[in-house]
This record gives sequence, C-alpha cells and structure tokens, in this order.
Amino acid sequence: MLNRTSRPAMIAVHLTMILLVVWSVLPFLWTFQTSIKFTRDVAAKTPVLWGYETTSGAYNAFWLKDDDINMWSVLFYILAAAAIAGLLGYAGRWVSRRGGKAWPWNLAVIAVLLAAVWRFPAIWDTEPEYDFFINSIVVTVLTMIISLTIGMLAGYGLARYTGISGVVILIVALGFRALPRTAFVLPYFFGANRADQWLSETGIATWDFPLLDFPLIDEFQLLDTRLVVVMALVAVNQPFTIWMFRTFFMEVPRELEEAAMIDGASRVEAFFRVIVPIMWPAIIATGLFTLLLAYNEYLFVRVLAPTEWTLPVAIVSLTGGESSRTITEAAAASVSITLPIVVVIILFQKHLVKGLAAGAVKG
Repeated sequence: MLNRTSRPAMIAVHLTMILLVVWSVLPFLWTFQTSIKFTRDVAAKTPVLWGYETTSGAYNAFWLKDDDINMWSVLFYILAAAAIAGLLGYAGRWVSRRGGKAWPWNLAVIAVLLAAVWRFPAIWDTEPEYDFFINSIVVTVLTMIISLTIGMLAGYGLARYTGISGVVILIVALGFRALPRTAFVLPYFFGANRADQWLSETGIATWDFPLLDFPLIDEFQLLDTRLVVVMALVAVNQPFTIWMFRTFFMEVPRELEEAAMIDGASRVEAFFRVIVPIMWPAIIATGLFTLLLAYNEYLFVRVLAPTEWTLPVAIVSLTGGESSRTITEAAAASVSITLPIVVVIILFQKHLVKGLAAGAVKG
C-alpha cells in the first residue's frame, strides 16, 4: 500500500508521463487531421479543429492517378493483407511454443507482405510516388541486412579480442560516429562521381554481364542509384551497430561457446548455433534503430540520388509548395510513411525492450 508521502509523487509522475505522451502524439494527430480535410479547411485563417467534412482525396491524389477510385477498396486490400500476415505470424508463434520451427511461417508473413506491395500497382494505377515507396523499402532492407551482418561479426570479434588494436578500432569508430552527417555527404558524392567516370572511361559501365542481367539497367553506375545510398548509409551506421553488438556480446558468457567447442563445434558453428539464438533481442533492437535511420534518411538520398528518391524526399518536395493541396498530400504521405513503422515497433516492442534492457544472457 502506498503511503501518503509516495502517493502525490506517483500522481505527479503519472501526470508528467501523460503530458509527455500527449505532447509526442499531438503532431501526428494534427498531421492525420490535416490529411483528411478539404483544402478549404486547411487554408482557413482560423484553424478548423472539429465539425469539418472528411475526405480521402489527399491519399488518392498522392498515391493513385485515378481520382474516382473508391479508397475503401484500397483500405480493404491493405487490411486483408495485414490480416493474412497476422494470422500466419500467430500460427508461427503457436507452432514455436509447441517445439516446432517458426521460421517457415515468418517467411510466409514476409512473402505475403511483399506480394501485397508488388501487386498493388498491378491492381491500381499508381503515381510515381509509389516507386519512391519501393525505393524506401529496398534501401531500408538492404541497409539493415548489410549493417547487421557486418556489425555482428565485428562486434563479436571486438568483444572477444582484448588487444590494443581493438581499442583503437572502437575509438576510431566512435569518432567517426561523432562527426556531423553533413561532413560525409560530399566526399561520398565526389567519390561516387569519380567511380562513375572510371567505369565509363574503362568501358566497364557498358559491359554485358551474362550472369548479372539486371532489368532496366543499360549502364552500370553509382550515382543516382539505390546502391550508392545503401553503401553510404551502411558506412554511416556501421560504428553504431558495432558498438551496440560489442556491448551485447560482452554480456554473453564465454563459457557458452567454449562448451560448444569442447563438444566438437568450430568457433563459427558455436557463434551461429549458440550465440546468435540468444542474441535475437539484441539483433532486433539494433535492427529497429537501423531501420529508422535508413527509412527516414533525407540528406544522403537527396544528394546522392537526385531522381531515385525515397518517400522522405518526396514529402519534403511537397511541403515546399504554396498550394494547400500539396499540404494535404504531404500530410497524407507523412501518415502513410509513419504507420508501417508504428506497426513494426508494436510487433517487436517486446524484443526491443529485452534488447535494450539486457541484450542477452548475463553471466
């Protein structure tokens, strides 16, 4: 039972937390409200907070070319795909609780979501902004996979190696991370530009690679491609992933892998079969931070890919307009780009808390 002294303190703490939540959620609610208003209400001198007519026209105008499409059908398509993915995920969790393997079900969830994204423009005639959404997905997924792979291996090596060179690498990585982002974008731009010149001068850019026949690519280059954006984001994010994974691996007892190696496993086998399974909370936590970095990136995409935009760049291009219609479309795009991240955070919040609080089994 709370005593009289602690009760006011608890009330004050809860009130403070409620105010912080309201302060954090209010911008999103305002943006969502703007996205479903008519332009006359958005352009009104006195803010219209209630009693206004709602419309999905901003979402239609941003994503679809046909203004007469029933947006309820689009919403039903999205909810149906989400429901199927959710049922498959629940089935995988049910199987794993009974000692089965959940990864086939998780792969099915990913396949359903990717199929829904891929089939969307085949069902409805989409605007070019949908291509920017695809760019966001590709850049985010590739950045996560590459960053986590390199970060895990480097973090594990630095956690198990106690020499002076490991300390030097960590200090250099920390210094690299501390530099402002703007200090890297121009070197990456000039480096990619010089690489493109070399590829063009040597003729490699126009080579016909029989085993690498990429569609829609007539000339191999770096600038204005997803590849250069992924390379830059991986380089910028790598110090963070290395430090995160090193911290998590430091808390994993060495005796676990030593016991596996005594039983005949190699160090690589011990790493993947013993260490990685107990590191999933840390992997998910680091992966979510990497996802947020790549998904919301603006500066690197704007400079390194002048036409291969991602959604954040497209949204900023709308907010620079003077028309009220572009404001509602930018609000609709902001809500659309935010909801997937909110869903991902909700789905993985349990693992995120575990990864940030503990990261792994402590010795």
